[in-house]
Amino acid sequence: MYGNLPDRKLPRQDQELILLLANRWSRAADAHERWAKVARMCVDFVEGRQWTEAQLKEMARQKRPVLTLNKIGRLLRLVMGYFENNQTTINYLPGHDGSGSTDMAEVLNRVSKQIDEMNETQFLHTEWSMDGLITGRGFVDSRLSFEENDFGEVKHRAKDPFNIYLDPLGTDYDLNESSGIIEKRTISLDECEWLYGKEAKNTLAGFVGGGGWDGISSLFDLYAGNEDVAPRTGFGSYDAGENWINEIQGLYGELIDPFRKDITVLDFQYWVRRHVRMFIDLETGDRKAVPDNWDDDKIAKVMDHADRLGNPLRVVWRPEKRVRWTTLAGPIAVYDKEVPYDTFSITPYFPYFRKGQTRGMVEDLLDPQREVNKSRSANIEILSKTANGGWLRHEQGLTEEGKRNLRNFGSTPGVDIEWTGEAHMKPEQLTPTVSTQRVQQREQAANSDFGEISGINESALGDIDKVQSGRAIEARQRQAVIAVQPYITMRNRTMQLFGKKRLNIIQNHYTEKRILRIIGEDGQPVETIINDMQQDPMTGAVQRINDVTVGKYTVAIDETPISSTFLAAQFDEALMLLEKMGPVGAMLAQTRPDLIVDMSSLPRKEEWVEALRQAIGMMPGTPAEAAGVAPGQPAATAPSLDQGIAGPGAEVIQIPT
Repeated sequence: MYGNLPDRKLPRQDQELILLLANRWSRAADAHERWAKVARMCVDFVEGRQWTEAQLKEMARQKRPVLTLNKIGRLLRLVMGYFENNQTTINYLPGHDGSGSTDMAEVLNRVSKQIDEMNETQFLHTEWSMDGLITGRGFVDSRLSFEENDFGEVKHRAKDPFNIYLDPLGTDYDLNESSGIIEKRTISLDECEWLYGKEAKNTLAGFVGGGGWDGISSLFDLYAGNEDVAPRTGFGSYDAGENWINEIQGLYGELIDPFRKDITVLDFQYWVRRHVRMFIDLETGDRKAVPDNWDDDKIAKVMDHADRLGNPLRVVWRPEKRVRWTTLAGPIAVYDKEVPYDTFSITPYFPYFRKGQTRGMVEDLLDPQREVNKSRSANIEILSKTANGGWLRHEQGLTEEGKRNLRNFGSTPGVDIEWTGEAHMKPEQLTPTVSTQRVQQREQAANSDFGEISGINESALGDIDKVQSGRAIEARQRQAVIAVQPYITMRNRTMQLFGKKRLNIIQNHYTEKRILRIIGEDGQPVETIINDMQQDPMTGAVQRINDVTVGKYTVAIDETPISSTFLAAQFDEALMLLEKMGPVGAMLAQTRPDLIVDMSSLPRKEEWVEALRQAIGMMPGTPAEAAGVAPGQPAATAPSLDQGIAGPGAEVIQIPT
C-alpha cells in the first residue's frame, strides 16, 4: 500500500482465543520463573553481586569483612574471547535438488554480507552469546523493518532472555518445532497509539489510570499476576524488583501516563493450520501458497504464462502451517493477524541443551565462587582478630596506668612493659588459638574446583602452570579449548538456524530490484544488483537477472580464527608445503599466486596479485604460455555476476507476493 496509512483498528475480541492465550501464558510463566531464578543468580555473580542483601546486612552488623573475588568473570571473559577470536560466517551453497546455482549462491552471500554490515551483527553475536553462556539462554530476533525502506530490510536484534517465554512442553532446539513463543515487553500510551491505533490507546487508558474493565478483570489477573524475575538492568542500575515507579504513580497519577512505560503487552507467536490453495511445479514438485488476495483471473494468468514458458503449474488445495501473531495488552487483543513469515522470528542459543533442558557455564561455578568469597573473608577476619591475641596478667602485677597502657599499646611492635611483684606476676601475651591453615586449604580447594569444573586450566588463562615447555603449554591450552567445544558446537547450530531464517526472509521478501553495496575483502566497495529485468538485444526476451527468489540453497557455517598469530602460522605452513612439493609447488605458485597472497597479511592484495600475474606472464616457458595466453596478458577469468550473467532457473516464473 502506498500513500497515507489508515488508522489502525482493534481486531475482533475473540474471548475464547484470549482465554486460551492467557492460559498458555500462565503455564509458560510458571516454567520460566523456575529457570529465571537461577539465571538471575548467575547474572548477579558475573556482575559482582555475589552476596545477598540479607548477608551484607548481617555481616555489617557483626562488623565482619565481606570480600568479592570474581573468578567467574575471568573464566567467562576467556570463553567470550575465544568466541570473538574465531570469525563465524554464513555461506550459502546450491541445494541438493539442482534448482540453485553457484553464481546465485555467491549473490546470496553478498546480500547476506550487506545485511551483516547494516545490522552490525558481529556485536549482536557477542550479546546473545554472552546471554547464553551466563543464563543458558540467548535469543536473536529477525524480521523485516520498514523504518528506513518501504520495501523492507532485514533487521536483527538481540533479545533479553528474561522476556522470552518458551513452550514448557518443547523438547527441540529449533523453536519452530514447538507450539509457540511469548515475548513480554512494556510500552507507553504514546507507543500504544503509534503501534496499534487510537482506539487501542483510548481503551487501555482506563487501566493505566487505575480503572478496570468490568466482567473480565479476573482474566487480566490470570496472566498479569506472575512474579517478574529479572536481573538488574539499565544504566541507572534499575532492579526489576524495585517499586519506585509505583510510588511515583501514586504521587502524580495520570499526569505521567503519556511518558512512562507502564503497559505490559504479550506478543504470542504460534502456529495455525488450515487448507490453502497452492501452486505446484509439475517438473520439480515445489509448491508455493497462492496469496489470499488473488482472484481466479490472476491465478489463470500466472498459469497461462507458466505454460508458455514450458514450466507448467497446477493449483491444488494443501494443508499448511502459518505463523499467527496475537498481541495482548491486559485483557484486550490489540493485534491479531497471520504474519508473512514461514517461521518464528526468534532464534535461540543454548550452550547446553538436552530435550528442553538448558544450562550456561556459570551455574556450575556458583558454589566454588561462594566458597572462595567466604574462605577469603574468614581468613581476613581471623588475621585481623588474632593480630593481638590479648594479655594474661596478675591482678596486682600492673599499676592502673600500666593497665591503660597495656590496653592501648599492647599490640604495638617493640612495646616496653614493666610490672611489679614477683616473676609469676609477669604479663604474658596470648597466642592465637585458631590457625588459618585450614581456611587457606579450603580456599585453595575452591580455586582448584574452578579449573576442574569449567575444564579451563591455568595455562589457558595465561598463568604459569606446572608445565614448563612451550609445546606443553600449547597442548594444555588446546585441552582447554576442547572443554568449551560443546558451547561452540551449539553456537554453530544457532548460526545455522540464523542463516536459514535470513535466507527465508531474503527469498520471500527481497522481490524488488535492489542495488546493494558491500565492502569487499580488498577494502573496496562492491556493487551488486538483484532482481534486475534486462532485455536480450538479439531475441527481445526479458530476463530476470540475479533473481534471489528462486532456487533452493543450503547454509554452511565457516569458523575461521582471525588472530594474527594463527594467520602467520598458516602462511608459514603454506610456504613450507610449496617448498616440499618441489617443481609442482613452483608451478602452483606461478599459476595461482592469489592463493599465497590471500593467506598473507599484506595490504592491497589485489594489486599484488595483478602485478604477480603480469610478471609471471612475461616469463618464458611459463604455464600461461602453455595455455595460449600472450605474454604480459592476464589469464582469462570467469565473468563477474555484476555483468548480467543469468544463472540456471532464470526462466522460472516468479509469483508476486
